[in-house]
Amino acid sequence: MLLSSTTAALVLSAVSTTTTTAFIPSAQLLSHYRGYAPRLFMAGTASDEVPTDEEVDVVVIGSGLAGLSCAALLSHCNKRTVVLESHDAPGGAAHSWSRRGFHFESGPSLYSGFSMDESPNPLKNIFQIIGEDAEWITYDRWGTVMPDGRRFAVKIGPEEFGNVLKEHGGPNAEEEFAALMERMGPLSNAAQALTSLALREDAGAVLTLLKYPKELFTTLMQGQALNDPFSKIMEEMDLKDKFVKNWLDMLCFLLQGLPASGTMNAVMAYMLADWYRPGVVLDFPKGGSGAIVDALVRGVRKHGNQVCLNCHVDEILVENNKVTGVKLSDGKVVKVKQAVVSNADPYVTNKLLSKARASGSLHRKAADYMDSLINTNEETGGVPDLKSFIHIHAGIDAEGLPEIPSADFPAQWAVVRDWDAPEGVEAPRNIVLCSMPSLIDPTLAPEGKHVLHAYVPATEPYEWWEGIDRNSEEYKKKKEEAADFLWSAIEEYVPDARKRAVPGTVQIGTPLTHERFLRRSRGAYGPRVEAGKQTLPGHKTPLEGLYLTGDFTFPGIGVPATAASGAITANSLVSVKQHFEMLDKIRLPSKK
Repeated sequence: MLLSSTTAALVLSAVSTTTTTAFIPSAQLLSHYRGYAPRLFMAGTASDEVPTDEEVDVVVIGSGLAGLSCAALLSHCNKRTVVLESHDAPGGAAHSWSRRGFHFESGPSLYSGFSMDESPNPLKNIFQIIGEDAEWITYDRWGTVMPDGRRFAVKIGPEEFGNVLKEHGGPNAEEEFAALMERMGPLSNAAQALTSLALREDAGAVLTLLKYPKELFTTLMQGQALNDPFSKIMEEMDLKDKFVKNWLDMLCFLLQGLPASGTMNAVMAYMLADWYRPGVVLDFPKGGSGAIVDALVRGVRKHGNQVCLNCHVDEILVENNKVTGVKLSDGKVVKVKQAVVSNADPYVTNKLLSKARASGSLHRKAADYMDSLINTNEETGGVPDLKSFIHIHAGIDAEGLPEIPSADFPAQWAVVRDWDAPEGVEAPRNIVLCSMPSLIDPTLAPEGKHVLHAYVPATEPYEWWEGIDRNSEEYKKKKEEAADFLWSAIEEYVPDARKRAVPGTVQIGTPLTHERFLRRSRGAYGPRVEAGKQTLPGHKTPLEGLYLTGDFTFPGIGVPATAASGAITANSLVSVKQHFEMLDKIRLPSKK
């Protein structure tokens, strides 16, 4: 889930399901906080005018990565497309802002597959299609702090991980891990074989998938095994080394927000092949995640289309069981010829359909479908949502601190407090992810300073915060407690971090922050879909002209997954010929 560089595994692996239906950590994090203007806008992100004097082809509600990916591809295919964003900056959970000269990342912190020309990463492939991209900086270390206080920051790849196994595992750790990698080989080949950008949700999928016949065959040969929980493989291999099992469980959680028992084999197959191959590197967009957003916005606008900020959609208009447009909170109406694509979560989208439902314009099949998307009761077939997040962002004085990342001082690290907690890796506040991106890109902080970000990855219960008055002493106290916990994780590498904090830069985000500023209902980022137990919905709905995209839809959460979701949605709205022309522009890894 949260290691955005590897979530594409979910996309690349679920093809056995997708073809039969014709139609798979840093997480996406929070917005700027109340009272923390000014914001940083990337170049060219000022608001466009809302086109109300013409009928457009497609309206996209929300400018998250899925919405922008969809809009950029539609624009490339000469679809008249308008993106309507409630906030004053595009990017949704991946936008950036600044305060006192520090550049803060609201979105993901781990990326891979962007700096290489031939890549399976769906977002990189979208950039190749639209002819826009960010500038990428490469690095190769990621740190871990163990519950006993021991820590390491080895290069990703196979070269140094053997030393980790020797130091932290038992006598059979290396042997067990090597055997596992060999066992995962066929699954890894299948998980990496087929690009998600070939998927669409109509009969044309047969043609676009057959553009890659060998890859399709390789994927289908593994069949259900790709969708099985990774714990099955662990049991089959009879893994006994505690460190190996804990490490794999943590990777599963950081990838998909679930332990090995709920994570698809495909996710881990892709990740293990990607992270433990020779020469692998991590990527970081120069200027931060806003550079990614900016590239997608350019992709929309270069064809004369709009990204409109401060435009709150109040209602999705429905007539004769068909979507006809949207109405904004200021009364403006934008009519559509083809579709409205909602990048909002299903709870918000349901609210946008409430007037159509009340008037009887929303037919029963569509109403039941939308209700099913917000059902979290497993006893009645629902899927619970993931837990939420808490964050701290801060600028600190860098005097005496390293200026570049190293084995002794990585730019990013995970802190694990207890391998044996009752809820395992999912236990609240058990794992903290920390990042000092200014070690990678010094432009993110003023000279002599660093910028910090730490958060718990989808382990913070919303119930701990629900109903609290944001202006109350209770809320203030809970935020201080959360800050203390997050500072303690940062201090594993920066012992005096609190004393170094620059006044006015420390910002605490809670589940209520997510809910309020990003309209993430209950502060959640997607459903808690367990492998072999539940499935994610597609993008086309029973209501003609309404499509859904983003992390509550196939293929799920994380940067590659949401980009793939946007691409699949766009593919389904263009002709097969246009789809083929897009596929001709992507450059996938050569098959050996």
